[in-house]
Amino acid sequence: MGNNAKVGGILSIVSGGFGVLGLGWMVLMIWMFNFMLTMPQSYDPMAPLFPQEMFQFMAIFYGAMGLIMALIGALGIVGGVFALKKKHWALALAGAIAGTVTFFPCGIPAVIFVCLGKEEFTAAEPPL
Repeated sequence: MGNNAKVGGILSIVSGGFGVLGLGWMVLMIWMFNFMLTMPQSYDPMAPLFPQEMFQFMAIFYGAMGLIMALIGALGIVGGVFALKKKHWALALAGAIAGTVTFFPCGIPAVIFVCLGKEEFTAAEPPL
């Protein structure tokens, strides 16, 4: 079977895509927290329970998590592309591991297939 790197690359791209989609989810959460902050106090039944600073902290926290997940997802996509091209095995493996962080069910098989397909990768050219 000579397509282990290709399968690992596809799985890595899929899991990286879920990581980038996580950024959209986090933006939606930030929008929701912003809506809660701008809501008039008379219509907010939970106003005495949750101070405004807590919503600001949660918006910053979810924004940072979304940015981190998007960056890790982008690494997964780049690693998947290198796995499909069968070049730079270490970068393809790093992308598969990043895919494990963003979407576990596709990331673990991506790591396994990229490791199994190590022989399929061409040797990197030595630097000048």
